[in-house]
Amino acid sequence: MKVPPLLRYGKYCGILYSGCPGEKPCDALDACCMIHDHCVDTHNDDYLNTRCNENLLSCLDRVSPAGPTFPGNECDVGQTASVIRGVIETAVLAGKILHKRDDGQ
Repeated sequence: MKVPPLLRYGKYCGILYSGCPGEKPCDALDACCMIHDHCVDTHNDDYLNTRCNENLLSCLDRVSPAGPTFPGNECDVGQTASVIRGVIETAVLAGKILHKRDDGQ
């Protein structure tokens, strides 16, 4: 059974959503999510991987939440980035607790 995403933005951002491989991201926020998806994929689908999640947080810091977005988008980019940040910060904490090491593995 496939569970629908709880949050979806662009082609790559979303909780329980892994994107559209091979497609270009819609904007800078979506590009951050694409990079995160690739990192998680290369670490055996470990969504608690501290390195992947901390890199996503750094990417979110670099992109302007109020920057240009894609045609047809009706989401508030800043609010979407804030929700993603909250989820990823929780995943970083859980990853550190459950993995008991911070070597990116």
